[in-house]
Amino acid sequence: MKLTEYIPLVLLSVLLAVLLRRHAWRSFPWFFAYAAFAVGADVARFITRNGHAYFWTYWMTEAGYALLGIAVMYEVSRRTFGNLGRWWWLRVLFPILILVSVAITLGRGTGLPVGLYNRTMVAIVFTEIAVRFLQVLIFATLVTLVPVLGLRWRQYAFGIAAGFGVYSTTALLATTRFSVFGTSYALSWGWAMIVSYSCAVLIWLSFFSATEQAAPPGKTPALSFQELKLYRKLLRRINR
Repeated sequence: MKLTEYIPLVLLSVLLAVLLRRHAWRSFPWFFAYAAFAVGADVARFITRNGHAYFWTYWMTEAGYALLGIAVMYEVSRRTFGNLGRWWWLRVLFPILILVSVAITLGRGTGLPVGLYNRTMVAIVFTEIAVRFLQVLIFATLVTLVPVLGLRWRQYAFGIAAGFGVYSTTALLATTRFSVFGTSYALSWGWAMIVSYSCAVLIWLSFFSATEQAAPPGKTPALSFQELKLYRKLLRRINR
């Protein structure tokens, strides 16, 4: 599995090139920073793979992934709901989802992977699990609210959320099994992470390789069915 471990690095390098061509640092600076960091982290792990520095490289980059994951999810939430000021509850949705993610993570604290003997390592893994729950919850929320708020599917924010949603769902399931079976499940866990993360990068590539679909104009979402009926009645009265 030595060569296949670096498939995500190749895909991430292509993604970073696409993001550069799209000038993504202007519209999605945190996601661009995440992609650049991911490439750099994989290269650093490759360089230190046979030395004592790998331990520190791995955990430092894991912490970086977790922090950038939160920033990217905030960016997705802000870009998706930022123009929908009419719906006040959307402004508190992101903090609520963070609290729910933390609560779920603390509730399943006994499911940590075996072999963690350092408090810093435990904190990093707890944060990673919370971020993955947050990513799943945000993706599920977007899927639920798209038809309600009249949002568009072919927007980069949805692609980012979809990629993280696929990867985080698989990662949570695989990590849960890893915590139960231990090192005997390590090979399957490794394959699950590689395949799911590669799928996530492919999703990001498919979205950013195409032109983004324009967001609904104005600061309000698409009209509801009841509003459409009201406007139709008003138009009929005017035409009489």
